[in-house]
Amino acid sequence: MAIYETAPYEVLKKDGKYEIRSYEELITVAVEESNLVSSNGFGSIFQYISGGNESKEKISMTTPVINELKEDGVTTEFVMPRHYNASTLPKPENKNLSIKKTESRIVLAITFNGSINDKRLRFYKKLLSDYAVKNGLTTTGIFRLARYNPPFIPSFLRRNELLIDLKGYEIK
Repeated sequence: MAIYETAPYEVLKKDGKYEIRSYEELITVAVEESNLVSSNGFGSIFQYISGGNESKEKISMTTPVINELKEDGVTTEFVMPRHYNASTLPKPENKNLSIKKTESRIVLAITFNGSINDKRLRFYKKLLSDYAVKNGLTTTGIFRLARYNPPFIPSFLRRNELLIDLKGYEIK
């Protein structure tokens, strides 16, 4: 039994270490950062769910923590529990935080263990991109890193995923 609520998805196709998944709409609280090394974003959002919001409401931790990997930086995002929507979630006190709605989508995913660094991310980005090309899949958007474990878990036990949205995928 999981300790934390996890963003729901359905596996549409599994091919070895690759999965094509369908995700429901997600509501996240996000902050822009310059890189993955900084933990300021995580701390800011953790303060938000610990009561650093207009309602002083404590919000349950969920998984995964998501990083959108942009060319000029990253976002750090906490998925909000499913009983919230964008209008019922309390507004952040920290003006650097924003409430973000991600529409339902189909993604290509790969799961891996270990710590995160630029070299490993480049490796998994290439694996996903090559798989998409080989299988005639059209990717769109940017890569997202999903991390499921707290930092005190030994790195070799950490579950990480790299995701990229697919365009025009038909369920077969």
